[in-house]
Amino acid sequence: MNMDYIQHPDILLENLGNGWWAVRLNRPKALHALDADITLALHSMFEHLHHREDVRAIWFDSTTPKAFCAGGDVRALRQHILANNIVAAEQFFSQEYALDKLLHHYAKPVVVWGEGFVMGGGLGLFMASPFRLVTPQSRLAMPEINIGLYPDAGGTRFLADRGTIGLFIGLTGAIMTAAGGYSIGWATHICAWNRDQVLQRLTSIAWHDYPAGDFRAIDDTLNSLHRPVPAGPLQKSLQTIEQACRGEDFLQDYQAISQLMSHPSDWLRQAAENLAHGSPTTAALTWLLWQWAKTLRSWDEVFQLEHEISMWKVQHSDFVEGVRARLVDKDLQPQWQVGQIKHIRDAFVGYPPVSQTVKSWNDVLKRYGVI
Repeated sequence: MNMDYIQHPDILLENLGNGWWAVRLNRPKALHALDADITLALHSMFEHLHHREDVRAIWFDSTTPKAFCAGGDVRALRQHILANNIVAAEQFFSQEYALDKLLHHYAKPVVVWGEGFVMGGGLGLFMASPFRLVTPQSRLAMPEINIGLYPDAGGTRFLADRGTIGLFIGLTGAIMTAAGGYSIGWATHICAWNRDQVLQRLTSIAWHDYPAGDFRAIDDTLNSLHRPVPAGPLQKSLQTIEQACRGEDFLQDYQAISQLMSHPSDWLRQAAENLAHGSPTTAALTWLLWQWAKTLRSWDEVFQLEHEISMWKVQHSDFVEGVRARLVDKDLQPQWQVGQIKHIRDAFVGYPPVSQTVKSWNDVLKRYGVI
């Protein structure tokens, strides 16, 4: 194989035979978190595999069952901001979103194995693949409310695609099981089989038996492996979520969800605590982005806006403080810039996330009185 792609020690590339290649994240101590170099190398590898005629399909996983990918390396990103290295921060988002966009437009089938933690930027990669496998051990979330960022990496669109359930998940960072992820279409299949068994079935596909194409061959094979599991906490909470989170008024949603801190369900109570104790600016931004993306947006448009919003958000004090409290000092006592909110504009303290290029986003800010 010609080595005309960027290699990285934290990514393994393997020929599985029968037209299958595996791309494996290999940064276990960091739960396979993504940094700028890793995303650049992944982009290079996927481009390389896309242009090889002998590659029919790609298996995307990690080397450990604890996590597929727990997200972006936000600790490193925080250090860039503290060092006023804005160029490095911009490079990270540019390369991460270029990778996400490449996968959303990828012509060859990609099967991603979402075992363990699949969160943040890792969920962005997961959602960019057409075949998304989870196991009973999978845990999926966009938990940016806890660190003062926001659900990016395509989350702007794939949260809005799920209606008010997606809004609730984005506002609260609620962790979903395989059952919950499958019920809202984030996962396409639930596998009780182990990874090697699934791989053995996929790499044994007789491609010539499927004149309808490779995607159909893979879909039929995975459908034969899919095993439903009992309803998880998300499905059991749907009525409560729909009553509390309506997507019509930010303060109404914020207050109604926060009041669930006294709910008997541990899952709903934790979700409510995440919102009530999380960054108010992140909550308001997430709610507004959901409003923007309710009108179907192309992936190119989504990543164009997210790039601008991300650069705005990491330079907001809540990001540095949120990562400090959650992941650096681990005191879980963040001092957010904004306390009580009486109007959604209060979340931005005179510093709204105005776009220089996406007029439709600025129109949303105007509609809700932010600008």
